[in-house]
Amino acid sequence: MPPTLIAQLSDPHIKLDDDASQPALAAAVERVLALRPAPMAVLVTGDIANSGDPAEHERAQALLAPLPMPVFTAAGNHDLLAMRHQYAADAAGIRLVVCDTSIRGRDDGALDVEWLAAHLVPDVPTIVAMHHPPILVGLPWLDAIGLPEADRTALDALLSANPQVKRIAAGHVHRASADVLGGCLVVTCASTNIQSALDFTTDEMALTSEPPSILVHAFLDGGDVITHVQPV
Repeated sequence: MPPTLIAQLSDPHIKLDDDASQPALAAAVERVLALRPAPMAVLVTGDIANSGDPAEHERAQALLAPLPMPVFTAAGNHDLLAMRHQYAADAAGIRLVVCDTSIRGRDDGALDVEWLAAHLVPDVPTIVAMHHPPILVGLPWLDAIGLPEADRTALDALLSANPQVKRIAAGHVHRASADVLGGCLVVTCASTNIQSALDFTTDEMALTSEPPSILVHAFLDGGDVITHVQPV
């Protein structure tokens, strides 16, 4: 049997007045549509709008509309949503728990670990999605606007007690990266548009025009999960 796929896009930063962000998201959508088998769901892990303008969100929704499967979005620090945007859903026997790590008016984030714990279900394979990754990526300017150590420590303990969580899927850092927390693989997805430079020394924002990519989480027979980086 073919695996069950969950595709992940991140950080499109849709602008209404540029010629890059919108075609880039459209290209990522086309790449998802070309996957075989078709994904059962798509995660978009935040910073969907660049300035939080509702018109940017509306344009992003239009660009995502060709996707026939459910699309689950997470709130990023640029999205400026008026209300908390966190929820749980199910797709083809996989539980998706989407956390809101955004703090209005700030670039760093916070994770409500108690809320997450209340929405986990024993023995059901789960992906937890959030914008800010609960790991350090080694890039000083990005780690400075990540999640606080207390939240990462609390999540470490929660994941250790909940092996049904197969992946933490995050964005925010505009690069594909990975580490293990509480026995669970944490992965970050590159931006559909512009990437962070791999500079381990600078405290200043460092961006580059490296190619975009998406992530494809494949749930295999037997319970294993493999995550692929798919260039766009």
